[in-house]
Amino acid sequence: MGESARSVAVDETAVGSYFVANYPPFSVWSADAATSVATPALQSPPSNAVLGMYLHIPFCRKRCHFCYFRVYTEKNAAEVQSYLDVVAREWELYAQHPAIADRPLDFIYFGGGTPSFLSVRQLKSLIGRLEGVTPWDTAQEITFECEPGTLTEPKLASIRELGVTRLSLGIENFDDKILEVNGRAHRSPEIFRAYDFARSIGFPQ
Repeated sequence: MGESARSVAVDETAVGSYFVANYPPFSVWSADAATSVATPALQSPPSNAVLGMYLHIPFCRKRCHFCYFRVYTEKNAAEVQSYLDVVAREWELYAQHPAIADRPLDFIYFGGGTPSFLSVRQLKSLIGRLEGVTPWDTAQEITFECEPGTLTEPKLASIRELGVTRLSLGIENFDDKILEVNGRAHRSPEIFRAYDFARSIGFPQ
């Protein structure tokens, strides 16, 4: 790294800066800076633009060798629930502001991590709290990322009943040797089983 680049470099933080999903990366934000940007945005008048909700579920059964996301693989049910409670509370706070209050949601996206890592009880609790603030019946699409090994037919049926319209199965590969080398938590039989379950239940996408 050149000297000029070093002069603008920042120290590594707890958030990390090895993967930039947004710019400026979160690792260079301060609490004051975040507030100075977020508060005016939330206080602005409602917009006619499409409004969506992204729900990040950072838990997995196993970390894949190629994964560069911040995920957690050894959290117990109480720790997971604590995180979900904070997510719900965060939305409750956001939804009180003019920019979001009383606006319909056009889409919802569950990403991760592995959203299907959650139990049906955890999903129902989370979605119940969120819908209590902002109804989801206007959403044109509700997408849910899955890992095939976490899916059973009853669980998929519950996910569909909760309003999910589009599944992302996260297959990555059908070759068991490659799945093993990549550190995936499932194998091909689980992929085909989950796919058949999803088709029989009738997800639109």
